[in-house]
Amino acid sequence: MEVGNLLFYFFIIFTSAKLMGEIAVRLRMPPIVGEILAGVILGTYVLGVVDIHNEVLMTFAEIGVIFLMFYVGLEIRVKDLFAVGRTAILVGLLGALFPLVMGFGAMMFLGFAVVESLFVGTAILATSVGISVKVLADLGLIKHKVAYIVLGAAVLDDILALIVLALVRGLARGQFDTLEFILLVVESLVFVGFLTMWGPKLAKRTRKWVERISIPEGPFFLSVILCLGLAELADLIGLAAIIGAFMAGVMIDELAGVYDLERKVKYVSEFLLPFFFVMMGAHLDPRIFLNPRVLVLTLGITVVAIVSKILGAALATWKEEWKVRIQTGVCMVARGEVGIIVALVGISLHTITQELYSLVLGMSLLTTIAAPPLIVWAFRHDR
Repeated sequence: MEVGNLLFYFFIIFTSAKLMGEIAVRLRMPPIVGEILAGVILGTYVLGVVDIHNEVLMTFAEIGVIFLMFYVGLEIRVKDLFAVGRTAILVGLLGALFPLVMGFGAMMFLGFAVVESLFVGTAILATSVGISVKVLADLGLIKHKVAYIVLGAAVLDDILALIVLALVRGLARGQFDTLEFILLVVESLVFVGFLTMWGPKLAKRTRKWVERISIPEGPFFLSVILCLGLAELADLIGLAAIIGAFMAGVMIDELAGVYDLERKVKYVSEFLLPFFFVMMGAHLDPRIFLNPRVLVLTLGITVVAIVSKILGAALATWKEEWKVRIQTGVCMVARGEVGIIVALVGISLHTITQELYSLVLGMSLLTTIAAPPLIVWAFRHDR
């Protein structure tokens, strides 16, 4: 891609996202709803300005959500995360089990094959934490108790989704490597466990070395290196890169205030994040809703995806008051990029049809669009 063309895309995407975000705010909706709709309008299937197969733009989109999760990690205190640890684990487990079972069961009931049903169940299993976190941050609720529960649960959700995806992918290929599967599980648990328990302690010991750096904004640049490095390591292990970025933030959260890292990372995130939301919206082909069968299936699975998450979260937080149970549930609704990844794996293996691919894609984006208004409604008395 030529530099001139790249600058044109950057200009169009960023400007359109912010304009649509402003319109959304004026309509009393979260700005990301406008940014996603900007992607739908600019996408391949409407105006055709933005190509979803453009690797450069997709890379920028991925970096955007990586920096969002890094910023969130910087805002999170490990002791507060541990305080809701048991609840977060339960929300993550039941919030994964209910969608998987209900999604699989619904597809089997409708007459689809076992592997196809498993792919759809896997697609509605994981939570797109970036969506919920962005809305909570905009509402000034990133340090709310529910935010800690959702973050811990969503990290576990992503790990479980990738583990289940590895299992389903093996079944779809007709070959399942047990050793590879066990290795993925062990690596995931060690990666997250080690960085949560020992990461902050290691970061504290490096402070004296950080303060010897002579280049301007040295601590900030080192934090970015850590973020990108752990994101890449998570990706190599087989986890989502955003988990590595989040853990990087958690690891150095106590140093963030000392070097004003939160403010600096936030500016980078605010610039890159619109690319993520626009590229997500660009994946949606509105024409799928012209086919009555696909429309009904998509809306049906979307309802299953929303209800199953809320039920799982409500049951997991049964000791909390009803308001917290509903807030936790709606924050787990968005599927976003995780569902799209599962759909892409399924279509690449020729395991799911184009119809099911459109169904999963539609469900992912409809839950993403539905989540922000639901979150605003659930937290209307907490702002």
